[in-house]
Amino acid sequence: MSAHDEKIERKVQNGIPDEDIDFYLEMFSAKTLIDGQDGGVVTSMLVWGLQRDLFDCAVVVQRKQGYRAEAVAAEAVCDVLKAKGTKYLRVNTVSKLKELVEAGKRRIAMVGTPCQVQAARRMQSALLKRYPGLELTLVGLFCYEAFNFERLKDSVRRLLSVDLDAAEKTQICKGRFTLWVQGKESSVGVKELDVAVEKGCSRCSDFTAKYADVSVGSVGSDEGYSTVMVRSPVGRRLVENLDLMRGEVRRDEIIRLAASKKKRASNA
Repeated sequence: MSAHDEKIERKVQNGIPDEDIDFYLEMFSAKTLIDGQDGGVVTSMLVWGLQRDLFDCAVVVQRKQGYRAEAVAAEAVCDVLKAKGTKYLRVNTVSKLKELVEAGKRRIAMVGTPCQVQAARRMQSALLKRYPGLELTLVGLFCYEAFNFERLKDSVRRLLSVDLDAAEKTQICKGRFTLWVQGKESSVGVKELDVAVEKGCSRCSDFTAKYADVSVGSVGSDEGYSTVMVRSPVGRRLVENLDLMRGEVRRDEIIRLAASKKKRASNA
């Protein structure tokens, strides 16, 4: 880890140390009343934050054309709800964040994968010199790897004879990529989609988005629930008054994937 990384880490995190998933203040399993991916926890946090004026807008990823997705600024609850559901594609959220800062926004939330969160945190360090009032709330998503849209679409068509653009929902769970088209479920082993994985993912060692204020993912929780890792006081403020149904986390499942991703990166 570089000296710059250590500086970011000390500023953002403190709490329970863990070799594979890094520092956190609290970890639990949760679901909400919002019908979103794995309990709608991320959607609920963003809705809560906007309603309680914790931030002015949020950078989220929204499907725009078929399964293609892009980063958008959600300034109202309806905008957040339009972005529900996980998109397993690499999308440039950080450029949208920078665009909003340069347009005058100063209190911004962003949802992103570990690499996106780290990039945003690095950018924050630089932008604070120009915009001292900048406040970022970073929600990190557990991520083992992301897909290239064109290659994923080709693979899904070849392996499942299904049009990815027609999918109403996609999900990765227990090593399988599942999608639903007109209510019909189709799935394939994630390993069979290796050709569609973004090349840079093999060099990333962070599974749980350690630089986020709060990290969220389905691994370690029962179906319909999300694992929530609160990493900073900012993250705690975001979840402490949410109406959540809580459960226990199977920490060993998270550790296994986090250690596997770290090992893969060390061998890349």
